[in-house]
Amino acid sequence: MNDADPILAQRRVEALYDTAPLSGVMGLAGATMLATVFWRPDRHVLVVGWLIASWTPILLRLALGVAYRRRRRRPGPPPGLRWAWASFAAMALTGTAWGAGLAWMLVHGEAGEIPIVVGTALGAVTMTTTNMAFWQMLAAFQVPILCGQAAAILIARPPHAGLLAGATLVLCLGQLLVARRMARVYVQVLRVSLDNQRLATDLAARSGALEQANLELELLSRADPLTGLANRRSFMERLAAEWVHAAAHHGPLALLSVDVDRFKRYNDAHGHGAGDRCLQAVASALALSCRSERDLAARPGGEEFAILLPGADAGEALQVAERVRQAVIDASSDPDWALPGGVTVSVGVACRWPGDGGDTAALLREADQALYLAKDNGRNRVAQLPPPSAAPLSPPAPAAA
Repeated sequence: MNDADPILAQRRVEALYDTAPLSGVMGLAGATMLATVFWRPDRHVLVVGWLIASWTPILLRLALGVAYRRRRRRPGPPPGLRWAWASFAAMALTGTAWGAGLAWMLVHGEAGEIPIVVGTALGAVTMTTTNMAFWQMLAAFQVPILCGQAAAILIARPPHAGLLAGATLVLCLGQLLVARRMARVYVQVLRVSLDNQRLATDLAARSGALEQANLELELLSRADPLTGLANRRSFMERLAAEWVHAAAHHGPLALLSVDVDRFKRYNDAHGHGAGDRCLQAVASALALSCRSERDLAARPGGEEFAILLPGADAGEALQVAERVRQAVIDASSDPDWALPGGVTVSVGVACRWPGDGGDTAALLREADQALYLAKDNGRNRVAQLPPPSAAPLSPPAPAAA
């Protein structure tokens, strides 16, 4: 009865009750048939009494099957081994009733009734042999029937009674041995099946964990570890993709090149820890200044930052750039960041219409040149290169002497 694997025990109990309806119906039919064959006015009390004694444990086992299926559908822990014990008790009562009744029928039956009794007994025993593969305790049904039949043969003393009784007992022993072998095979197969299910579940869980780890690794490979913004690789890939998208849809693409003013001096004066907090504060300001999730804030390297603005024209890009500049000033005085000194940034703005030609390198170059212009004009400001038509003319070459 005891099983080290509770899931294996549960499966065996389920198999036990899955066969209960069919075996129960067959038992009711067999008992009714025998009662009909042996019905006579002079022995109707015995026949009715035996029929009630046979039907009662069978109906009890059918009721247990209904209760077990209802219990199995309810939330909570699965039904335990007590359900198996209840089924064994019902089967033992059924076997005892059948063994006593069949023995009486063999002793008092007429010549035409004996084959029916023997055939019914063998059918009941054969039908329940497969059930013994689930639990050998179901021998509690077979043993009383076969032993009662052997005793009845010895009492009735037909020709070759000893041989018939001995053959019946040998049959009983053979059934037990076969059922034991079947039980071992069944349990082994069921255990292998459960192990395979567990292995499949474990592999699925490991596969999910591996996919999650790969996803996290991919995210880490595309994000700056200090600020959490997109790194250079991710920024360049997104820039190329947005350039193609803007060219296909004839829209603008703007780029902000952002640099922390005098960061090396700040880092030397306050230490690398303060320098890291400074970069994180600037990254937070950039992320908060984005218009939507489509905008991309990135840290290509060092104190250099960038914001990619798909669909933004020059005017909108200048507004975002000024918002970035002011957000950094606000962050430098935010007590949550605890920065030891004021921080400012210079922002270069570039905007192109990819459908008109050019490439991403030209957009990057224009944004960097605008950034240098902002720094040359005093830092902590936003700058954009003037359009080519507004560029000053080159001074004339001096006249030859």
